[in-house]
Amino acid sequence: MVLLMFVTNARTVQANDYEVLDYSSFPDHSITSIHIGSDVYEITSTAFRGMGHLKYITVSKNNPFYSSYSGCLYDKMQTELVCYPPALSAAYIPNTVVSISQNALSGVPEKLRREIVAVVEDNGSVNGMEWDVQGAHFLHIYGTVKWTTGNDDVVDPPSDVMKMAADLVNVCTTFSMTQSEQLEAAFDYLAKSVVYERSMEVPSGDWTGSYAMNTMSEHKGNCYGYAAAFAYIAKGLGYDAMVCTGTVTSALGGRTAHAWTEVKVGRKWYVFDAEMQRAKGSGYYKQTYESYPAGPIKKEASYPVNY
Repeated sequence: MVLLMFVTNARTVQANDYEVLDYSSFPDHSITSIHIGSDVYEITSTAFRGMGHLKYITVSKNNPFYSSYSGCLYDKMQTELVCYPPALSAAYIPNTVVSISQNALSGVPEKLRREIVAVVEDNGSVNGMEWDVQGAHFLHIYGTVKWTTGNDDVVDPPSDVMKMAADLVNVCTTFSMTQSEQLEAAFDYLAKSVVYERSMEVPSGDWTGSYAMNTMSEHKGNCYGYAAAFAYIAKGLGYDAMVCTGTVTSALGGRTAHAWTEVKVGRKWYVFDAEMQRAKGSGYYKQTYESYPAGPIKKEASYPVNY
């Protein structure tokens, strides 16, 4: 027996024997709270349509298919938002939630809808697996790293810089890591495996690809090489990335030329400085310009990278 409880103002109504919930399950659109029992195994995308007064949904802990948190309805593993009650003004969305089902935000005010979408997109950039990544990116297949074009085509990495980045990713990451875990593992590996080689040369022209390849192949380079290599690695992992040049505070006083990587995680760009990570040991992964430890860091030019 399934218990599905409707709360309409102060009156409680109980309905039994529900296993599938659809639009016909809720004829009273003034319902404010719903409790879903253990035997419900399917909830259609239109089940809560028109329920503008709905504020709260709870689910039996014994339900094997669905769960609830902070008044919202999710799949059991809380990776997909199934329904955000339209009359719920605020809720904490677990960081495991990386997708939104069809009509899950039906009736939710536009401003709140945009905020929810942004939170879930950010969660996806932190917790998503490589097969969930949209667009072109690296993909682990049978012990190698291939390139998926985003249209279900999987090919060998077609350029030299892509092949080198894929080989590095293959050494330090696995298919079972989330996208963000792969990014951090590749950053740590690059910082530890590349030896700093001082050079007074300031690159010019279309330089990022050649610097990245030299750094990854020779396992040595200056800040420009570290920055370029990590930008191409991050791009291969499915992130937007760019190489930035400018100045940073010098240990001897004053300012000195420097290069670093910016990577877009979710909706925001962050600073990743593999060369400083090697020099200082920690503190240079996913920083803002305000939190950068050797700040102030001043950007003068940026070079988007693409394959």
